[in-house]
Amino acid sequence: MIYRMFKTLREKDIQLDPQTVNGFHLFATIVILTIFVLVVGLVYWNILPPRKDLYNELWGPAHLLVNGMSPYDTASLNPSLPAAWLPMSIGFFAPMGWLGEQAALYFWFVFSLIVTGLIVMIVQAEYRPAHLTILTALFAFVFPPTVYHLLLGQFSLITTLCAVGAAYLIVRDRHWAGAFLLALGLSKPHLMTITMLGLSVWHFEGRGVRSMLAFWARIVIASFVLCLPLFVAYPNWMPDAFASMTSNAPWAFPTLLKFFTLNFGNLGMAVWGIVVIAVVTVSLLIWRQLVPITATYWSLGLALLISPYLGSWDFVTLLPIIIFTFMQSDWRRKMLVIFFYLTAWYGMAFVQALEESHNHYFWWVPVWFLVVLALVYPWKRDPSSTGLPAD
Repeated sequence: MIYRMFKTLREKDIQLDPQTVNGFHLFATIVILTIFVLVVGLVYWNILPPRKDLYNELWGPAHLLVNGMSPYDTASLNPSLPAAWLPMSIGFFAPMGWLGEQAALYFWFVFSLIVTGLIVMIVQAEYRPAHLTILTALFAFVFPPTVYHLLLGQFSLITTLCAVGAAYLIVRDRHWAGAFLLALGLSKPHLMTITMLGLSVWHFEGRGVRSMLAFWARIVIASFVLCLPLFVAYPNWMPDAFASMTSNAPWAFPTLLKFFTLNFGNLGMAVWGIVVIAVVTVSLLIWRQLVPITATYWSLGLALLISPYLGSWDFVTLLPIIIFTFMQSDWRRKMLVIFFYLTAWYGMAFVQALEESHNHYFWWVPVWFLVVLALVYPWKRDPSSTGLPAD
C-alpha cells in the first residue's frame, strides 16, 4: 500500500519551483545538522575533560574580568598554561565569566557543535541535497582535529566561521559586519594570515588604496570595540597580556617550520622560507582567479602551511575547502575526495595510536589535504558558480 502510494506520487512528476526546492533542501540540512549536533553532544557530554584550553584561555580570563581583576593574570586559577588568545575573544565572550566553570564548559561545547554545523551549512551554499549534507556533516563532525578541538574547548572553529561569514558579508558590501567578524577571528591571527592578505589585495585591486586602508581601519576599530570590556573592567590589562602571551614555553608544533628545522637544522629555515614565498604567491593567484568566498576557503587551509605556531586542532580550518571541493565536484571526483579523506583519517588514527605519539607528528595533514584537493578541485568551473549566496 505505502509502496504504491510513493510510486503514484513519483509517476505524477510533480513540478516544484526552484525556491520551494531550495527551501526544502535548507530545511533538510538544518534537520540533519541538528541531529548530528545532538548525537555528537550525547556521545561526548559525560567525558568532556575539565580545565583544558577553555579554562586557561577564555573562561578563566573572563571570570577574572567580570570580577574586576586582570584577565591575563590567571595565576590565582592555577591554569596549566598562561592565557595567549588575543583580547577580542575575551571581550566578546566576557559574559561567560558569570557562568560557573562546569556550566561554561558545557556551553562552549554546545556552542562549538553549533558552529561546526553552521560552517557546513554556509560552505554548502545552494548545493544542499540531503544525502550530500549527511556526507559533509560526517566530514566535519568526525574529523579528528574537530574531535580534539571539541574536547579541548578550542577557538579555531570560531575563527573559521568568522572568516567564512566575513567573506560573505564583505562581497555584499556589509563591510562593518564583516570587520567585526574578522576582528573576532583574529583572536587567533596565525590562522588568518592568508585570508587577511587576500582580502587586502582584493580591496586594493578592486577599489584602490583608500579601500584597502578603510578595510584595515574598520578592523582596527572593531578590534578596539571588542576590547572595550577589558578597558572598562580592568584598564591596566595590557602589561599582563604581554607578559602572559610571551611566557608560553615553545613546544613541538605540527608545522612545516618545525618539521624542516628538526630534519635539516638551520637549512630548514631556508626551506621553510621558500615554502612561505611559494604559498603567498599561490595565494595571490587564487585571489585573482576566484571570488573572495572561494578564495577564503583556500586561504584558511594555506595559512596552515606557513604558520610557525599551530596545534593539530587548528586543522579544522581545512573543513571549508574539503566540503566545498566535495560539493563542487562530479561524482567521480566526490569519490576521490572521500577516498583521500578516509586515507587521512586512518593516518591520523594510526599516529594517535602510537605509543610515542605527539602533536608534531601531524604536520603532514594540511599538506596532504591541500595537495590532493588541488588535484581534485574543478579549476575550470565558472568562477560565478563558486558559492556566492543567491540574492
